[in-house]
Amino acid sequence: MNSLMRLNNVVKWYVEKRKNQIIKAVDGVSFSIDRGTILGIIGESGCGKSTLGRLLIALENPTDGSIEFEGEKIEHILKKNPLKFRRSCQMIFQNPFDTFDPRDDIEKVLTTPLKVHNIGGSQEERLDICIKTMEDAGIRPAMDYMNRYPHELSGGQLQRISIIRSMLLNPKLIIADEPVSMLDVSVRADIINTLLELTRKRETSMVFISHDIATTRYISDMIAVMYLGRIVEMGKTDDVIHNPKHPYTKALISNCASINPLEKKDVIKIAGEPPTPIGTGPGCYFYERCYKASKKCEKSYPDMVEIEKGHYASCYYLG
Repeated sequence: MNSLMRLNNVVKWYVEKRKNQIIKAVDGVSFSIDRGTILGIIGESGCGKSTLGRLLIALENPTDGSIEFEGEKIEHILKKNPLKFRRSCQMIFQNPFDTFDPRDDIEKVLTTPLKVHNIGGSQEERLDICIKTMEDAGIRPAMDYMNRYPHELSGGQLQRISIIRSMLLNPKLIIADEPVSMLDVSVRADIINTLLELTRKRETSMVFISHDIATTRYISDMIAVMYLGRIVEMGKTDDVIHNPKHPYTKALISNCASINPLEKKDVIKIAGEPPTPIGTGPGCYFYERCYKASKKCEKSYPDMVEIEKGHYASCYYLG
């Protein structure tokens, strides 16, 4: 079995009690993550990407549906051995300055997880593990950082520390939620390459959540496109980027800047602002903004279909 994690019709709804409304943050998501692969999840702000990430790492529980890790439901693993799951699945957050306790120096930040998970027989051994991992990630000399505090580091340095802390436990899956969006453009590529090098070297699977299509294309083996809590298209990165089928995917990619300044692209404009995930359906959630929409789209939500091997999309008018 090559699948590491499998989602089956996962739903996360929130209830707004004052207005008696249901917010459908994640609304029936199914896919699998293979071992050693990187899945990119893209979409506009508010589409449910980060909520989905929190579900994958079990920071939140699904309202319905199931998530399996190595063939076993996450809730069962957490009841039997929560430390095992926490070691196997790690998360890198968007803002590195919100990730750490400002009262802890870098030595404590890095060695505490090792101590919790009984890695290393002594503090000296744990420190040696941290130093080696830091220097492998390009932070040299590592000892110079150990007595420093988070506020004494730049955003890029601190995000590297966040990545290193996650990788110290040799996890099987990393969830990276917009890991470079709050960093200066000058350091983003370096952070992405650090993340990519460490995951490839250790054959760690990763879910890379971003609104940046160019970066996601660079780092991912597979791409899933989200809109209002649902996956509307998914497939191998090259298939989705070079041969998009869903109107929403086509519009996103047409608005993405090309690395070739001479390339001519027909930009597809999306009408209006993204709607809120309240009272969606019964038809396609993209209906009101779609340039291909018909009355059929308003009345029922299209099934996800396989267009070609491993490439799926949910639309009545694919092509």
